[in-house]
Amino acid sequence: MKFFSYTALILFFLLGGCKKNTEKADDGSPINGSTVNLALPCVYFTDLAKVSASQASPVIMDKLISMIDATPSNAAIYLSIFGFDHSGVISALKKASERGVTLHIMIDMSVEDTKAQNPPTIRTINGFIKTGSEVVVVTNDVNTSSINHNKFVLFSELNTDKGKVPNVVFQTSHNFTVDDSKKIQDAVTMSHEGLYNAYVTYWNDIKAKASSGMKDFYYKEYTNDSDGITAFFFPKRRNGTSYGDDTVIEILNNITEPSTATIRVGMSDWVVSRINVANKLSDLVTAGARVEVVVKDKIDAEVQAVLRDMQSRGAFIKIYNISRTNIHSKFLLIEGKYKGQQSTIVATGSHNYTTNALRNNNETLLMLRNSSLYANYVSYYNEMKKLPGIN
Repeated sequence: MKFFSYTALILFFLLGGCKKNTEKADDGSPINGSTVNLALPCVYFTDLAKVSASQASPVIMDKLISMIDATPSNAAIYLSIFGFDHSGVISALKKASERGVTLHIMIDMSVEDTKAQNPPTIRTINGFIKTGSEVVVVTNDVNTSSINHNKFVLFSELNTDKGKVPNVVFQTSHNFTVDDSKKIQDAVTMSHEGLYNAYVTYWNDIKAKASSGMKDFYYKEYTNDSDGITAFFFPKRRNGTSYGDDTVIEILNNITEPSTATIRVGMSDWVVSRINVANKLSDLVTAGARVEVVVKDKIDAEVQAVLRDMQSRGAFIKIYNISRTNIHSKFLLIEGKYKGQQSTIVATGSHNYTTNALRNNNETLLMLRNSSLYANYVSYYNEMKKLPGIN
């Protein structure tokens, strides 16, 4: 009898422990979230074979969902997005809310496109968020076409296959829609306390001016030279007016030996009011730089003319037919002497080569110097170059 009592007692504690480890949230998901496979820093790209066949490539959205699922209770998620109707992401956020994750959701409602697309998402999220969480609707009032064009998610902590990781930044070109998964897209993920805090500050800056007053937004940059990280937080305005020079020109001006440099551009939108960037690339070709550009035929004709002239002088130019292949990435790759030192540069994010992106929109451009991700971008870019273009 005594043996039975001890055995029963041991079983009681064992079963109690098992119950605690499998505790569920209201929706049946694990209370502390799942685990995500991440080797930080990392970059994800949509599948070119699927994109060129006008098929959806869920790589980036699937990874984002797995990260939301791996956010433990009592952690926080900050999200800022232009277009958002992806049911899988919405469902993951609901599960996160149920297990106690604090959600800070920022969604654009500045122009007709997002006024048509985003309200159902806003209503759904407002229906499940809990006390302490928030949905911030952004109306950018700099001009009639200015928007919150950001596409980033911040995680205060994640459960990864290598343990808990704090201060994770997920920066992408990808709107949270299935349609965007049919385009060339990229997404950088990294853990860095200073960068994470800079993004959170930016998120709160926009929140403070979300309903109106973006005209008075104060442009900021975050730089950590030792880690090779710079983040540019747009619009580039101070004291109610445009401020400073073109950021992309400033980056290109830091190439100190053009004749030994390679510059690669993968760009979604490019308008004549930013033809200065095309002209700068043309000057670099003249100076002996190797320049490669992949764009789509939606870009302005004047910009295309500069690119074709560069092509006649040795630059590689690929212009996709947008009805067949759509690039939505916005990245710049540089290899060569940068500020006098041999370097590699990856500059990516939501920033198109448009005046709105520079002067009016909420945008982020993340620049990484000597990052291990550079090789991943070059490899992907070389595959992009193989896709058919227009004559």
